[in-house]
Formats: sequence, structure tokens, C-alpha cells
Amino acid sequence: MKISMKKASVTILLMILLLTTISAVSASMSIEGGSFSTDGGLEDKTYASINVGAENAGKDVIIQIFYSRDGSALNNGNMVPVTVNSNGYVEVSSADAYKYFPDHAKIKLYDKNEHLLDSQDVDLSPTSGLQTFGSYTDYSSSSSSGTGGSSGGGSTNSYHSGTSDTYVGNSNTGKFHAPGCGSVDKMKPSNKVYFSSRDEAISSGYTPCKRCNP
Repeated sequence: MKISMKKASVTILLMILLLTTISAVSASMSIEGGSFSTDGGLEDKTYASINVGAENAGKDVIIQIFYSRDGSALNNGNMVPVTVNSNGYVEVSSADAYKYFPDHAKIKLYDKNEHLLDSQDVDLSPTSGLQTFGSYTDYSSSSSSGTGGSSGGGSTNSYHSGTSDTYVGNSNTGKFHAPGCGSVDKMKPSNKVYFSSRDEAISSGYTPCKRCNP
């Protein structure tokens, strides 16, 4: 009887140790910063890039983002399974375009077993373009936004749009723009595709931007 009790005690201690270890590992992953971006029109989806730390690269997580405008929900907040990329970011797009640009995002980060690891509220400026919060690095241009906390309107990074004799496509949205379109300077460089003519852009499957009508 004493031996059985001893074995049971050891088993319980091992289980507690295992749970403590799992909790410690889970707790080490948190939302450090990131970005939200929307192309020039309300017909475009919203893209999120959430920084959870390069040390978590390759881990499977679940991300859930609730978007709202003036306190009214814009989506249902689907739970999306994703793998942290090599730079420590979780990349996810909204399931649909929204009627309005969001002015608030609530991010929830879970482990693959749906245990909540961290959550964060981010205020956004209800416009198109790239907005960043917290610790964010654009690896496509090797520029960083710094390590401040959540910003009321976010910060916007601008990039040169290319030469005057090219049309610029956005590989994320499938739309192409005139070089002078304001949406071009708000694209991530890695999403830019250049075309020498309007016909080339259309034949490649891209549709004209409704903002600049190239």
C-alpha cells in the first residue's frame, strides 16, 4: 500500500512538473507588435502581420482578430490555424472585405490546443495603407518602426512607387495602379509587381484600381 501511494505521489509530481513546463513555454509567447494593411479600396481585404518573436519560428498557433468600426463589429473573428514564419510573424488576411475601414482590432493568440496565450487591442486610423504598432520590422525593406506600444492611429510607412512608365500591381489584392496612385506608396515592397503596359497587367489577371482608374 505504501509503495502504491509512493508511486501515485511521484506520478502526480511528474504531471505537475509537466503542466508547469507547458505553461511556462506557452507563457513565453506573446504579441510584441505588428502591422495592419489595406489597399486603396473598401473592396480590398485587411492583412495582418503579428510579431510573436523569432524564437517561436515554426510553431503552430491559432490567431483570432476581431475588427470593428465605431464600436460595431465588422467580422465574426474566425480562429485561423497558422505557423509562425522564420521571422517570428503570423500572417493572416481577413476572410472578406469590409463595408468600412476598421478603427479597432482585438487580437487573440492561442496555442494549437486553443489555450489563450495573449491578447491585445489596437486602435487604427480608418483609412487604407500600412499601420504598425509595437515592435514591427518590415523585412522586405529592412526598416523598423521601433518598439513603442499600441498607437492611436498607427504609423504609416511610405515607399517609392517606381518609374512613370510602369503600372504597379499588388500581388495581395490582384489590382494594378497608375504610378501616381496614393495606394502605391502604401504597398509593401514585396507585394509590388511592375507592368510595362495596361494590357500586360490585365493579361496577367490583374484588375484596375477603382481609385485611380489606370
